[in-house]
Amino acid sequence: MLTQANHWLDIAGTVIDGLLLCRVLLLKLHRVYLFITLVCLLGLFFDIVLLWLGPSSQESARVFLYSRFLYAVLFPAVAWEVFEEMKLQISKLRRLGILRLISGLLLATIFGLIVSAFAENEPGAPPARLATLAVVLWAGSSTACLTFLFALQKNLRAQEIMLPRNTFVWLIFYQLSFTYEILSCFFLVVAPLLKSPAIDTVQLFLSIYDIAITSWCILKLRSLPSDVPSAPEKASL
Repeated sequence: MLTQANHWLDIAGTVIDGLLLCRVLLLKLHRVYLFITLVCLLGLFFDIVLLWLGPSSQESARVFLYSRFLYAVLFPAVAWEVFEEMKLQISKLRRLGILRLISGLLLATIFGLIVSAFAENEPGAPPARLATLAVVLWAGSSTACLTFLFALQKNLRAQEIMLPRNTFVWLIFYQLSFTYEILSCFFLVVAPLLKSPAIDTVQLFLSIYDIAITSWCILKLRSLPSDVPSAPEKASL
């Protein structure tokens, strides 16, 4: 029963990701948020591919793991772009934050290379070294980006700088989204130690969480009055 529920939630998640992409395009937010739009597009693409291949297939596992390399590169660009509407106002703060983010990525890469050197291949599975490196980079990139967003938000609050509405929405969404990525990475590591009902239950929780935050983002996004950033306003959840 849980397995069937997870299957339908995978389909629902794909539909929701498609709606988010449509929302971004219809509101013409892609003119400001290029990398965010790209990640929305890739999210829908990989959702469709994984559904087509089947969640239990080796091909699906390979696509999922290798896509983590791409996301590890794109996540920092997305975190940077969250504040694109106010780039002139906070350019110095953003530059200081991105240096810490890059340092975190370099440390994650070095750690991933060291850990992957001791990985052993299993017959029929993706190459263990590449898979281990992908997971470490995925987790490291997500953690560094989440830290970047929280640090910049703290600095903005300290300086009493108000956020444009869409900046606020993307900030909350990606804070929750990067948390989801970290939880998913942790679950991927510990899943071999769990029994089937527990695995299905955690997958169910993660799917509902992902659908909920994406639905919230779709409802909260608003169009920009022009190609210039929107005026600051006190956005709310």
